[in-house]
Parts: sequence; structure tokens; C-alpha cells
Amino acid sequence: MLGFGKKPSDDPKDALNKADKALNKGVSGFMAKTFMGKDFVNKANESLDMAKQYTDYDGKKAQLMATGMGGTAEVLSIADTGTLVNYNPVVHLKLKVTPQYGPEFETEIQTAVSKIAVPRVGDKLNVKYNPANTSELILV
Repeated sequence: MLGFGKKPSDDPKDALNKADKALNKGVSGFMAKTFMGKDFVNKANESLDMAKQYTDYDGKKAQLMATGMGGTAEVLSIADTGTLVNYNPVVHLKLKVTPQYGPEFETEIQTAVSKIAVPRVGDKLNVKYNPANTSELILV
């Protein structure tokens, strides 16, 4: 009833789902909207969505590393999103990808990059991508 004797989960996805439920459903959701305001709840939901995206990112990254097509990408533009993941900036990159096989294409991604080695316009980066959906791309 009060959670006594329950073993906490180590899975971050479970924690995010519980936070989402507490923020948006039931009495706690009503109280959050009433006392903290709708703007606060909207910003918290944006943060939860971003966290969910990055917890899913590891699975997608592993799949692309194993099965993705290789290539190089030239950075056409870079913009800071103002967000940090593990103290590393999340940036919006516009890339011109030159695959090993097939025609060049342009795509845009948001990804966390090392604060020590932030890419610059003109840099060439190694990438892997899904040939069926070229918007699924990771930096290698």
C-alpha cells in the first residue's frame, strides 16, 4: 500500500514511467497542475520526453552499430539546443552524408557531443545510418 517492502527498480525506463504517471495522472497530477501551473507541467513533460528518447537511444545505437551502413558526414551547420546530457551539450547538426554505396543525402539530427570535441562546420565525421530511414543516423 505505501511501498514498504518493495524493492526499487534499477531500470531508468521504469523510473521515467513512474515520474510520467505521477506528473500527469491521478491526485498528484491534479496537484502539480493546480499548484505548480500548466507551464511547469509542460516543461517537465518535455524533459521526461527527452530523457525517454535518450534511454531508448542506447538500443537504437547498438542496432545501428551492428547493422547500419557506414559513411562520412560533413557538418553543414551546428546549433546548441541549450540542453546537457551528463554535462555534455546536445546539439542540432545538419549533415551532408556520403555513404559507402549510393548517392549523397542531407539529414538533421540532435545528439549529445563531447564538450571537449564539439564538431565545427566543415568537419568530417564517421557515421552509421539506416538505409531504409536515413534520418536514423549516429556518429561513430
